Amino acid sequence: MKPKIYSYYESVQLRPQDEQFACANVWKSTWEAQGWDPVMLNRSHAQGSPLHLKLMTKLTRLAPVLPNELQNNFAFICARFSRWCALHAAGGGWMSDYDVANVSFTPQLAEEVEKTGSLLLLSGQPSYIFHTTKEMCAHVINTILSNDLHVGGVLKNEDDIFNESGKLDKIETNLIHAKLENNIPKSQYLKNILNII
Repeated sequence: MKPKIYSYYESVQLRPQDEQFACANVWKSTWEAQGWDPVMLNRSHAQGSPLHLKLMTKLTRLAPVLPNELQNNFAFICARFSRWCALHAAGGGWMSDYDVANVSFTPQLAEEVEKTGSLLLLSGQPSYIFHTTKEMCAHVINTILSNDLHVGGVLKNEDDIFNESGKLDKIETNLIHAKLENNIPKSQYLKNILNII
């Protein structure tokens, strides 16, 4: 049985849905090619966590005190933190953003990396890939609930919130995280790099 890689999708009005689906299709095909079973989670999965309502309450209370730039991106912030609830409800495991292509991150390599900790994140940036157990996922959500999520109007990165995490930086070379470059959509950026027509 192939191990699962999860991603999380919420429809956000500011994002063109066809572009999000195009990214998700590249995500799915590249992870499948490396031996994974890609599974897309959504808000209904997040609501399956008993901690989801508490998280949404915290984020709703946070919204009015955020600077305008973060208020304008509030739907993205909610999705960024809701994905932890979706992963909690799914039982933990690996999760990546759906604009992350897998070029050489195999399940065998993942097994080795998993031995380094029960919460694995990227450092110094938003974690576009992470791994955790179901129990640690609940701890993560409770940590989100009891901590400030921004400092000086800047949203904290996950590794700043969860200081007991292990680091995933060594696997970044196995992945391609899409960038917005020269007004090229992220899906096209991935296709160009991967030579997909």
